[in-house]
Order: sequence, then C-alpha cells, then structure tokens
Amino acid sequence: KVATEQFYKHNPNKRIFQMTRAAYAGLQRYTFGWSGDSGNGSNVLDGWKQMANQIPVGLSAGMGLIPFWTCDISGYCGDIKDYDAMAELYIRWLQFGVFNPLSRAHHEGGNAVEPWKFGTEAENISRKSIELKYQLFPYLYTYAREAHDTGLPIMRALFLEYPNDKETFKLNGQFLFGKELLVAPVVEQGAITKEVYLPEGEWVDFNNGKTKYKGEQWITVDAPLNTIPVFVKKGSIIPKMPIMQYIGEKKTFPITFEIFPANLNKEASFTLYEDDGESRDYERDVFCKTKITSKTTSEEILITIAEHESKGFIPAGSRNLVLKIHAESKPKDIFMGTEKLKSIKADSIEKNIETDFVKMNWSWNEAQKIISIKVPDSGKNAVITIKN
Repeated sequence: KVATEQFYKHNPNKRIFQMTRAAYAGLQRYTFGWSGDSGNGSNVLDGWKQMANQIPVGLSAGMGLIPFWTCDISGYCGDIKDYDAMAELYIRWLQFGVFNPLSRAHHEGGNAVEPWKFGTEAENISRKSIELKYQLFPYLYTYAREAHDTGLPIMRALFLEYPNDKETFKLNGQFLFGKELLVAPVVEQGAITKEVYLPEGEWVDFNNGKTKYKGEQWITVDAPLNTIPVFVKKGSIIPKMPIMQYIGEKKTFPITFEIFPANLNKEASFTLYEDDGESRDYERDVFCKTKITSKTTSEEILITIAEHESKGFIPAGSRNLVLKIHAESKPKDIFMGTEKLKSIKADSIEKNIETDFVKMNWSWNEAQKIISIKVPDSGKNAVITIKN
C-alpha cells in the first residue's frame, strides 16, 4: 500500500506494477500476487508434483478475491545442472504459465531460464506458447477489466461457471481462462495424453478449431509435448491480435474476432474492452467497448458489430476488424448491409490487413473451414449477413 501511494504521488496518472508473495486480505487493490518458491529445491528435475499443485493454488487465489496471480515458471527452486534433462518440465510449466494472468519465467541464483537454454525443441515450443498469449491479449485484457470491476478471477475454477455440476467440484487439473476457454495443462512427466472433463454444452478443440465434443463427460485427448489441451465453448467469440514482441510494439493493429457460431437460433456475443493501457484514466471509466454478436439461423449467420461505446477513449489510428467464422461449408454470399462483398483468395486478406482500410471483402479457407471477412473499423454499427 505504501509503495503504491508513494508511486502515485511522484508519478501522477501513471499505473504501478508490483508483485508480492505475502500480504493480507485486500492485497489485490495494490499488487499482483504470486505463489513464491514453488519448485523442488532438493531436486529441480523432480518438480512435477509442485507444478501440478500450482493449479489449485491459483484457483484458490482467484476465489480469495486475488484475480491477478501468477507462479514462477520453472519453479524457482534448486540449481539447474542439466538443462536438457529439465526441458520437458520447463515446457509443460511454461504451457501452464502462459494461461496465468501474468506469465514470467524466474529462477533463483545464477540459473538462467530463457527458453533457448533448454534446447532448440524447447525454444520452438515455448515460442509458440508465448505467441499464443500475445494473440489472446485482447481477450485477457477484457477479462482483466471484469476482474477489476467485479472481483471475478481470470483463471477460474469450473464450478464458478457450472455450480450445478457436481463433477466440477473436485477438478484440480484444469480451469477456465475467462469464461469461454477451458485449459487442461499436462502436469505428468512423459504424458502424451490428458484426461479432461467438459461441462455442459459443446466444446471445440481450440488448437485445430474443428474437433467437437459433447459436454458433461470425461474425454482423453492427445497431448504431445508441443500441445496444451485448450477447448473453446461452441457459441463463443474470442478476440485476438497479431503476434508482437512486446505490448505496444504496434500502436495500431487489426483485431480478429474468432467466431464459433452458436447452435440454431442461438446467439454468441463478446464485448471487447480497450483503454490506453498506461494511465489511471480507466479508474475514471475512460475506455472504449465494442460488442459483437453472432446469431445462427437455418439460412444465415447474422453478425452485428455495435457502435463503439466510447467514454473518452478511441483506439488510435485506422484499423481493420477481421471476422474468422468456423463454418461447415463455403457460404453462398456475404453482405454488409445491402452491399454484396467480393470474394478473394484465402491468403489475400492478410496481405493488406494493416494498409488497406477501405475495402471490405471475404475469403474461404477450405482446409481450415474458416470464413474470413475484413471490415474497416468505422466505430459505427455494422451488420454482416452470411448466406448459407
């Protein structure tokens, strides 16, 4: 509290970032919490149980009104004498860690834990995991605002969303990231599969966007070393951004809404939250929200991008919105209002995504079964109709 108050005193209207592993109730008003020294100090290679335990620790923190929580990727404790031998544990810990609200690799003493220390395979797999977190930043930031407003955790136990499902009461090996994504980290040495419980509804493998599962059942999924099992609930919209080397590398960039349409006559929606990311203006409710909805009928998918709810903040510069709809087949036609949009090659939309802010067009990727629609972000209400 003292550090926060003094920082604000000497840095007017600047956000503070600090972390602590020990504090009393109310710490969430001033700081991130983290779980402290969580690895196996006696044998750094034998930290699998300690890593697995971080999942219920994180869920408990969230239920204790500490939504901004993290753990040390690698476990922190012990000397690393054989990086190759520790590579698997490091990869799995990082795959879990990118789905913490904050992610950081950290170890004691002179033990460096940059991904490339663990070999080429670990570096490549780690890069993909880190890139995924950057892509999901608009989704994460939206839920960070919800946590600020309501206290609901970002990394949440399933029974918070499914309180009538008794099976969710005893789950310590998986969690929800926000409301739409279900994450089931691999926390056993040598494991290449993972048992996952899916609550009610239909769920889609987020890694391939295709494989579907019915809810209210246990499933066993493939989970080789380069894969973390992640599922998205059917009837969800996930906002994403391009991969960046750091937040703020690009001041303007396209926002992609990955849409998993709801069942017939049902609706999916998501309200994207944005602010300047640096000042304390968000405390005075200076922000911009954009709601997007998708309704499925027997003849069409109707997507509505609502007018910006701008309260003193407008996203910088010109940008495009890209709608990526997971569909069963190529649509007949797509309209923006009454205007019929032009169909182009599947890879053409990405080529001019950060330079052309005028043209509206769409493409179909047969291999991925994805419709992509480029819409310049005017801030005004827009209605897109996809004819089946």
